[in-house]
Amino acid sequence: MNQRSFEWQASATVLRSDAAMTRLRALVRARASIAVSASGVAPLGSTPTKPERYLHCATSGSGGEPKVIRRAHSSWMKSFAVNGRVLGLSSFDCVAVFGTLAHSLVLYGTLEAAHHGARILGLHGLRPDRQLAALAREQATILYITPTQLGLLCGGPARATESMRHILVGGGQLSERVATAAARTFPNAKLIHFYGAAETSFVAWSDETTPPGSVGAAYPGVTISIRGDQGASTTGIGEIWVKSPYLFDGYASGQSADTRWDGDCLSIGELGRLDDHGNLFVAGRKSRMVTISDTNVFPEEVERFLATTLGTDTVAVIPLPDAKRGHRLVAFVAGPCTTTTEHDLLVLCRQRLGPLCAPRRVHFVPALPMLPAGKPDYCAITRWAEGNT
Repeated sequence: MNQRSFEWQASATVLRSDAAMTRLRALVRARASIAVSASGVAPLGSTPTKPERYLHCATSGSGGEPKVIRRAHSSWMKSFAVNGRVLGLSSFDCVAVFGTLAHSLVLYGTLEAAHHGARILGLHGLRPDRQLAALAREQATILYITPTQLGLLCGGPARATESMRHILVGGGQLSERVATAAARTFPNAKLIHFYGAAETSFVAWSDETTPPGSVGAAYPGVTISIRGDQGASTTGIGEIWVKSPYLFDGYASGQSADTRWDGDCLSIGELGRLDDHGNLFVAGRKSRMVTISDTNVFPEEVERFLATTLGTDTVAVIPLPDAKRGHRLVAFVAGPCTTTTEHDLLVLCRQRLGPLCAPRRVHFVPALPMLPAGKPDYCAITRWAEGNT
């Protein structure tokens, strides 16, 4: 890997966005340890005693209040080298990011572009049609985006953008409908769906050999293991543990009971399984798993089924207390129900998922509350569900 860091390579880039990116560029050029939040970009007032540059940025907050993570510059620089090789990143590229710099996916894409001397196109706050126009005007080649953002971007009238070479999608399940729409909008782009988190960075990513339902095999340099309740390896569904050079150092603000270390391995409390070829299948977050009539149920599994069945990507399944079974599931779908009735959909859910996993109701609403990171705001949706069902 080139030993020169993104801290001074960023000086060669052209940042096209708001004042926050201009501020970020100045601090990166000054080789400062940086804190990035919703209120702006600033140097850290104090840093840990280790002789390392640090970044502070927020988690998505999908399960509650966002936490601020601390990671060493070097942890991301190692993946800059991997992506630079795989994606062919250079100063000729234009990398587009969606959302604010406070969130790790946007900050990662921005700094990776700076590391390779690429132009950076920030598209936060624009309507999808204007985002598409900017992508075409700037001849963007690399796109970092969430599935929800990609669905909105490609949901309108077809407008092909020939310059795009790679689309990296993270932060949720990617439906076949959105993948097809993306292929139509960006006909020359390779779509890479990756799995990871602010705490872990890349864990797995997909390619043309990835089977349906999988998030792909381990990202280069990552070791994935699946452990059962007693901590032993299992071939079934268990907790996902990651050993990687890309892990964060800890939380600078806030805590998570789901996040645990075991030596140099990290778990953020998500469950899944590996197939015989090393492909990872994610069942859902341990903290979202609920018990219905003594059976463990993953709301994420129901969300994936409804998204595929209805051809949408904005679905949230909420567990509510139930005196008889412990919990019941209620689903919320953004947009009108145009292909089936609620009754027929519930019957199909019971047939395919079983009576315990099937939601008791499916509500079609104009829109779901979303977080700035491009994910459903489950806390807000749960409050709405408790007051309206």
